[in-house]
Amino acid sequence: MTTVSNEERAVFAELADVLIPAAEGMPAASDVDVQGAMLDHILGLRPDLAEAFRRGLSAAAGKPPADAAEALNRDDAEALGAIGIVASAGYYMTPAVREVIGYPGQENRPADPDETPEYVANGMLQQVIDRGPIFVPTPEA
Repeated sequence: MTTVSNEERAVFAELADVLIPAAEGMPAASDVDVQGAMLDHILGLRPDLAEAFRRGLSAAAGKPPADAAEALNRDDAEALGAIGIVASAGYYMTPAVREVIGYPGQENRPADPDETPEYVANGMLQQVIDRGPIFVPTPEA
C-alpha cells in the first residue's frame, strides 16, 4: 500500500470522529490516534479495503465530515463501509480503548489436561448423554 498523506489522515480523522464520537466515557476515534500509525497497521492487515477507503476519503475531502459521511452512505456505501471498518478496527486495537473497556487483549491460557472441563462439571454434557443418539441418516439423492 502506498503511503497515506497527511491530508488523507486529516479527512479520515474527521470521518472517524463522526462514526466514533466521544461518548459516555469513551474517547473519540481521533483522540486515540486512529489516523496515525494504527491506520497504517490496519491497512497493512486489510489491503483489500485500501481502494474503497481512499475513494471515500477523496469524495469526503473539503466537505463537512457529517455531510460527507451521509453522502458516502447514500452514494458509495462500500467506501463508507471501508472507512468504518478501518476506524473501528483501529479504535478497538488501541491500548487506551482496550483499557477503558477492560479488555487486556489475547491471553495465553494453557489448558490443564487434568482439570475437568466446565461443560462436564456443570452438567451440560450429561444432558446430551442422557438424551442419547439422535443421528438421522441423510436421504439418498
